[in-house]
Amino acid sequence: MEVNWTLTGMTCAGCAHSAASIAEGTPGLDNVVVRYASQSFKATIYEEQFDLPAFKENLAKAGYQLESEKVGMNEQFDRQRKALKRQALELVFSSFFAIPLLYLGMSHSTEITLIVIEGLLAVVLSGYFGRKIHVKAFALAKIGATNMDTLVSLGSIVAFGYSMFNLFSGNHEIYFESAGLIISFILFGKYFEQRGKLQNGQAVESLISLQPKKATKVVDGLTIKVGIETLEIDEVVQVKPGEQIPVDGIVVEGTSSIDESTFTGEPLAVSKTAGAEVWAGTVNGEGLLLIKVVNTGKASALGGIIEAVLQAQEQETSIEKVTDRISKVFVPSILIISLIVGVAWGAAGEPLSTVFAINVLVIACPCALGLATPLAVIAATGKAARNGMLVRNASALELAHKVDYILWDKTGTLTKGKPTVIAIAGNVADFKNILIALNQSGSHPLNEGMKEHFGFQGGLPKVRRAKAIPGKGIQAKIEGTVYYLGSPIWCEEMTGQRVNTQKTTAVLFNDSAALVTVVFDDVLAQGAQEIVRHTNNLNIQSVLLSGDKDGVVKALGNELGIQQCFGELMPTEKVEKVQEFKSQGTVLMIGDGINDTAALSAADVGLSFAAATAAAQHSADVVLMRKGLLGLKGYFALANQFRKTLHGNLIWAFGYNIVAIPIAAGLLYPTFGIKLNPMMASIAMSVSSIGVVLNSLRMHIKPLKQ
Repeated sequence: MEVNWTLTGMTCAGCAHSAASIAEGTPGLDNVVVRYASQSFKATIYEEQFDLPAFKENLAKAGYQLESEKVGMNEQFDRQRKALKRQALELVFSSFFAIPLLYLGMSHSTEITLIVIEGLLAVVLSGYFGRKIHVKAFALAKIGATNMDTLVSLGSIVAFGYSMFNLFSGNHEIYFESAGLIISFILFGKYFEQRGKLQNGQAVESLISLQPKKATKVVDGLTIKVGIETLEIDEVVQVKPGEQIPVDGIVVEGTSSIDESTFTGEPLAVSKTAGAEVWAGTVNGEGLLLIKVVNTGKASALGGIIEAVLQAQEQETSIEKVTDRISKVFVPSILIISLIVGVAWGAAGEPLSTVFAINVLVIACPCALGLATPLAVIAATGKAARNGMLVRNASALELAHKVDYILWDKTGTLTKGKPTVIAIAGNVADFKNILIALNQSGSHPLNEGMKEHFGFQGGLPKVRRAKAIPGKGIQAKIEGTVYYLGSPIWCEEMTGQRVNTQKTTAVLFNDSAALVTVVFDDVLAQGAQEIVRHTNNLNIQSVLLSGDKDGVVKALGNELGIQQCFGELMPTEKVEKVQEFKSQGTVLMIGDGINDTAALSAADVGLSFAAATAAAQHSADVVLMRKGLLGLKGYFALANQFRKTLHGNLIWAFGYNIVAIPIAAGLLYPTFGIKLNPMMASIAMSVSSIGVVLNSLRMHIKPLKQ
């Protein structure tokens, strides 16, 4: 059984590795993934072997609390806000001790009274305000594990112990201020880190806020307020003007206009009458509606978007897997380096040997490494949701800049995928109204194409005894005459008159002659030529795949400037083409139909649209919810921002540690006289995590350059 639980008590990426190590040694657990950024615990459990209470107890010994049900996002955000308030209060109260300690430490006084006061202030800061850090460090030590708290706790305790030893030895190298201020600056850094993480999640929170909590259910003509979770399929809810629509459903009574900008990005409200589909989270306009429930909660379209965004934020990218492997050995490596630094400087007779060893402990920052990729992913997927893109797989953002080939589906992707009227010929002046009136009785795709072409028309003649003839068309009596609307073959059968056409055609005729011909074609989708030019400018080769006839596919390819065109392909053959091009480079497959699902799954990145079939959307890594084909520009622009943000985070994380640790170890001291004290090292450590958080937050304010 797959589980997705909440694990609290983690303070850095090292905690996630420690918790995962405990889990991996537990019978009945497999495929364990622990995420620090989202506080999640995912695994496969085998219930006959797995002892949940014992596992919880083992985690608790290391300072972690497992909640064997996934905590809802609203509750997670509430918990984060409450935790942030507690951290803010601790930061304020700790400053009453930290500020005087900083002042006394910077004065370098040798008066014993002031030194004792420094020691007492350090005891309060380290012993009380740093209690959670020490408790976590010792809990992990008991099970042979480490994390960032190990480094901070050791740094503070060793600095205090070293200062006490020097104090009783008559040595004035006292670092009480470092022992206390290490804790203070770590608290400061963790506060801003948590604040940044909370702000990073606001995109998801804004989506969640669109989900109504209550609905007005109609029962036997009466209305009652109920929770959304209590509604059943096919029940009816009432939505008053100005209210949010609480469910996905079908209008059964009423007329109104709906603000669907949440989903479509279009500012104009959409008119809805009986039979129209509506979605949870959209806003009712001026009319009262009765809506039959189709889906609620997570099963609704909005719930699906939220779930997909959350799942994308949980996924590991290939870069994150590398940083995670480094993070696992980071703290033990730092402990060894610190010991080597202390011993080496001590052997060289350097009085500051212990200080340099403490500096290495305090300045090293595994948190920045652990946060670099998750925060970039959270920022990017949140921004994608706000800009009408549903990113189901974070690797789609990572791979975008590597794309060598775009494999386009034709019908419904580069073309509209439905018959569009391109020409009308014949005696249109006399028979146009009869054509429109008779067409209203049909439901064939060609009828729908004509309805879209002609729009709403008033003053039409009355249609009597309308009848659909399967495979041929429709007939009816209008103004005393029988008229027919259907295929050219049917027209020839009935009238003996042949209608010559190279394209799909509908003919209006009576018993003696063809009257009007309507010619259809599957025309280019809006923005098709522009987006193909755009991808060509990105040095990506376009390839056209279709089940349509070769000649049709090649003609479309010529119109769009696509050189490689393949027609008459079965779905399995599309997959073979994907595999063929994957052997030559990175492939982005774009499609909208059920026949594209296998190819979308087989590609390095699959992309579909809001108007696509559900199967295609579920197979895609990215779904463009707005702007159709032109939304692809936004995808590439967002992926570019994500890559730059991720690289910036990694430079902060790796670059900081590569530069800071040698300086902390005193490498520059013999030649340049440059040295840090533990207090300065703790400031630098906090800055590194804050830098990663702030760099990720920049994504929210930078516009997408398309």
